[in-house]
Amino acid sequence: MPRFMRLISATLTAIILLSAAMSASAMSEADEFALFLDWFEGEYDNHEQVWQQEVDEVAEDDRLEHIHHRFVAVDAPAIGDNVFFVIQTMDDDMNKVYRQRIYDFTIDQEEGAIKLVIYRMSDEEKYRNTWQDTSLIKDITMDEVSTLAGCEVFWKHNGEFFDGYMKDKACHFFSKRSNKEIYITDTLRLTDSEIWISDKAFDAEGNKIFGRDVPHKNRKVRKFEAWMAVKKNKVDPSYEGDDMFFNSKVIMHNEGHTVQITDDEGEPTGYSVQLAQLTYQNTKTAILKLGVIEDSSGDTLVYTWASTGSDRIGINLRWLQAGLTAVEE
Repeated sequence: MPRFMRLISATLTAIILLSAAMSASAMSEADEFALFLDWFEGEYDNHEQVWQQEVDEVAEDDRLEHIHHRFVAVDAPAIGDNVFFVIQTMDDDMNKVYRQRIYDFTIDQEEGAIKLVIYRMSDEEKYRNTWQDTSLIKDITMDEVSTLAGCEVFWKHNGEFFDGYMKDKACHFFSKRSNKEIYITDTLRLTDSEIWISDKAFDAEGNKIFGRDVPHKNRKVRKFEAWMAVKKNKVDPSYEGDDMFFNSKVIMHNEGHTVQITDDEGEPTGYSVQLAQLTYQNTKTAILKLGVIEDSSGDTLVYTWASTGSDRIGINLRWLQAGLTAVEE
C-alpha cells in the first residue's frame, strides 16, 4: 500500500475511534438510561457455558448451573415508571422457578448511576404467569411487595458496557441456619447481547458462604417459529403408510431449547429437536445447530448447522423433518 494511502487509512481510523470515544463520553444521562433499558429487556440463557463445562469435563462440584432469565417490561404504576417482572428458572424449565422478583429502575443522582431496587412478592403464585400476560401485574400495590434496604444494585456505563455492583457490606441479613450475619455482593455486566451475573455471600470474617469466581454468562436468546414432523411408522412400526405426525407454530429459542415432537393426541413420539448456538471445538467457530434427539437415550442422532445470524434453518431426513424461521419479538 502506498505511504499516502496508509496515512489516510490511519487518519480515518483515528477519527472513527475519537468519534466513538466522544459519543460515549457525551452520552446524556437520559440516553444512557434508555440504552440500559433497551439492552436489559429480554430472555437470557447460559446453555453454551453449561455445555462447554461438559465438553471440558469440569468437575461436578465446580460447574455452574443452567439458568434461564426472563426480564419483562411491565406497567405497574404503584411500583415505578421503569418496572420489570423477573422470573428465573433452572434448566429453562418453568416448573423449576428459583427466583421471582419485581425490578424498579431509577436514576440515582447522588451515586451518579442507574439504581435497581428489587422487590419480593408476598404472593408469587398470583403473579407467576406475568411473563406471558403483563396485565396480571398492572394493579399490584406496594402492600404486596417488600425489599431489603441496602440490597440495591447500581449500574454505570464504562464506555463499552454497563457494570453492575452493590455497595460494600450494605446488603446483609441474619441467617438462622448458620447463626451468622450474611453479606451479599453481586457483580454484573450488561451488553446489548449478554448479561453476566456473579452472586456471592460472605460472613463477617470474610469466609465465603456461597458463590463462584466465574460468573454465569447468559446470552440473550433469539426466537424462532418452528414446524416439525415425524413419520408415524417410525413411532409405531405396525402403522402402514407414509403419513406423519405434524407440529406447527412452535416457538423456540436458540440457546439449547429442546422441543418434543408429539403425536395427534399430544403425546411424545420419542423424538425431539434442539436449537443451540455453540462454538465448534476444532475451529472455534460459532454455529447455529439444529439437532434431532432420541428421547430414550438423550443422544443426538443427527444435526445440521448454519451461521449464528441465520434467519432460517431446517433438516430433512425423510422420516423426520423440521424447519425454523426467526421471528421478531
